[in-house]
Amino acid sequence: MMRFFKLCLSILLNLPPLTAVAQAQSSASPPCADRSMATTQLHELYGERRIGYGLAANGSVIELFAAPNGSFTLFATLPDSVSCLIAAGQSWEPPPEAEYYAGR
Repeated sequence: MMRFFKLCLSILLNLPPLTAVAQAQSSASPPCADRSMATTQLHELYGERRIGYGLAANGSVIELFAAPNGSFTLFATLPDSVSCLIAAGQSWEPPPEAEYYAGR
């Protein structure tokens, strides 16, 4: 659970200044950030890479990131390249094979 809070804090600290629209969002909204920044942080902080994705009915892309140690993150990426955190945790099974990361 601590990993989830660290990731949320990291994403929130790297967001651009809030606009009036963003300020109007509910505090219950998931943390969102530019996809490129979010995925770079996932790789650098947790060693996670995308291992799967699919298109949701609302037009967002659901992306699953995982690391060989079993950590994982699930994002919904919107058409404007904003990724919103859905879940993060440990013990993803089966963990991705090390050779999956070769050449990436």
